[in-house]
Amino acid sequence: MSNPYLIMLTKKYKLNPARTVLFSILALLSLYVFYSIVTFYLNKDSDTTRLQSMSLILVPHGILGIIALVIGPFQFSSTLRARNIKLHRAMGKIYIIAILLSFPFAILLNIYYPIPGAKITFIFENITQASVWAVTALLAWIAAYKRQINIHKMWAARSYGVTLVFVLSRIYDPMTLMIDKPDINDFSHFLWFLLVFALIIPDVILFNKELFGPGKFKR
Repeated sequence: MSNPYLIMLTKKYKLNPARTVLFSILALLSLYVFYSIVTFYLNKDSDTTRLQSMSLILVPHGILGIIALVIGPFQFSSTLRARNIKLHRAMGKIYIIAILLSFPFAILLNIYYPIPGAKITFIFENITQASVWAVTALLAWIAAYKRQINIHKMWAARSYGVTLVFVLSRIYDPMTLMIDKPDINDFSHFLWFLLVFALIIPDVILFNKELFGPGKFKR
């Protein structure tokens, strides 16, 4: 049954219902992940010695990543762009700067504080993921600077897709369904899947009308 309040908000602020539902679900998943992380830190039985030792790198990386995670959805609001383009651009700059500043911390974490038991292949995946995160954000900025708006939207969507890997990779480990007693290196296969997923699905969502809407193929 439709929610009258949600319908009213959708009409008043010209919200895309599907996009609103999607970002609402992602917000709930993000809150769940952050709750799990905070609970782990506050648990007296948890061994946080390793995390404390790398706090000078982990904390700024985490804070900058959270900034990008929170700001990202606002960049896809056509209402915000139409009503306050200066705010849209300012938030976009903060989003991109946060990612570019967070990127080197991610590299340092994987080089100097690799996960115990992780092989070079797992470390390589994490460094690749961080690099793709930075490159997609940088390309989004370059496209915006050159006023190539459609290209900017495409790379911004891909960038936020990679940002969401942080959340999606911490909800559930599906490798337990495929491998008997998987270790951290088996988990890297799932991370590769999420990275590819993050680069494809945003394009499908962003350009679904062009891809699947009515129209004829040009010869």
